[in-house]
Amino acid sequence: MNVKTYSTKEFAKIVGISKNHLLKLELEGKVPAAKRVQRGKIEHRFYTVEDIVVYREILGMPPIIDKRRTQLFLNFKGGTGKSTISASYAYAVAELGIETLAIDLDAQQHMTKCLGFEAKRDTNSIYEVLIDNKDINEVIAHTKMPTLDIIPANIKLSVIENRLPNKEMKEFLLTSALNKIKLKDYKIIVIDSLPNITLLNKNAILCATDLLIPVLPDFFSFDGLGLLFEELARMESAFSLYTEFRGGLLDNIYVFINQYRSNEVMSRQSRGALEKNYADYLCETMIAYNTKIAQSTAAGMPIFQYNRSCTGAKHIKALVDEILKISQNRKKKVKKIQK
Repeated sequence: MNVKTYSTKEFAKIVGISKNHLLKLELEGKVPAAKRVQRGKIEHRFYTVEDIVVYREILGMPPIIDKRRTQLFLNFKGGTGKSTISASYAYAVAELGIETLAIDLDAQQHMTKCLGFEAKRDTNSIYEVLIDNKDINEVIAHTKMPTLDIIPANIKLSVIENRLPNKEMKEFLLTSALNKIKLKDYKIIVIDSLPNITLLNKNAILCATDLLIPVLPDFFSFDGLGLLFEELARMESAFSLYTEFRGGLLDNIYVFINQYRSNEVMSRQSRGALEKNYADYLCETMIAYNTKIAQSTAAGMPIFQYNRSCTGAKHIKALVDEILKISQNRKKKVKKIQK
């Protein structure tokens, strides 16, 4: 995984100021000068992800995310692109300078592979944390992106359902483990779940602050979404004391359409059905069908590493922006600075 660098225009946008304002601040010596690299006869300016945090602190700007959000990608139907999108979503968040932790709960290791992380047979996973009582800080692995860490998956996760029922407080083991993280102050934790109803998934649901649900624009996905909401309602009732304390399970749900084809009648009809029945949860952002996303998965890298200019990458970036309300926060901060 190559480390992302930013042009002056890109960097200014992420920090939340104009390019001219950034150059003026550098000229006045109020912020560090851009890094430079010589390519032939031309000297190129660039910035790194670490610079985002430094510049925002110097400018007195609050963190993009002020408190931790644990975001679970969830759907009980397989084939919705959950793992692929969650990996690229986590990478896009980390590119904003936000300390991010990706957790793969699926023994198939799709999220792990999509982030370009090579998990070996003896690589620790959340299995060792929940079943073997290993310190969660010891199983967190670093990626080449300084703001993105990962708890990868391994094959042991395929038998975790046989072991979890024997543990005390078995539905809250993941919640307890995440509360013990001390390695970094992660502001975003992105979890990729299994595509079915399991005890491990219930652990993930109960520890999540946000549920991100990818659906395909077809009627099978629409039916599956109904089953998912029924299960969430049952869980909210069964764990009412806990959910009332931390906020309801149905309070922060983001349903988004993946692989949308605007030229297909089925896609448009499915979108209409979702808008009618799930208007309170449906994101404005839709991720269009894009072969580059599938190609990036096969290449073992997030879409932003494979082809950042493609439609799929732009839509996933827009999804991050919508869910985290990045643009809204940025406008407020720019106004504050210019006063």
